[in-house]
Amino acid sequence: MVGLTILLQILHDEISTLQLELGQIEERNQLLQKDNAKLLQRWLDAKQVEANKMNEANEFYETMRSQHHSVLNWRNGASGDASGTSERAQNGGPESTQSASTSMPGKGVEKEESRSTTGKDQLPSPSNKTVDLTPNG
Repeated sequence: MVGLTILLQILHDEISTLQLELGQIEERNQLLQKDNAKLLQRWLDAKQVEANKMNEANEFYETMRSQHHSVLNWRNGASGDASGTSERAQNGGPESTQSASTSMPGKGVEKEESRSTTGKDQLPSPSNKTVDLTPNG
């Protein structure tokens, strides 16, 4: 019987040791889960910042592309408008008596058109128009 109590005592000690070890492992597991959640959140936050930067870069690119197309369209329109305006002015159109200002997209730079005057033959002369074809205005 003494041998049986010793064996029971050894088994009890072993169970206590294993329960203590299990408790430590569970604590470590919980700590690692918390660390993992923090690392995952930091990674997600970093990726969100990266995505925001990419969105801003894409938005900037699209804005610049749109402005570039506006400038190109304005240039093409300015060369086409110059002949159309002078024809209308020669034919007595509204531009012959009115002063108008036009602005370049994105720059806010205004150009003033001068009034056309009547020549010796009583035909209106073409309006003087300043055309600035530089891309930066």
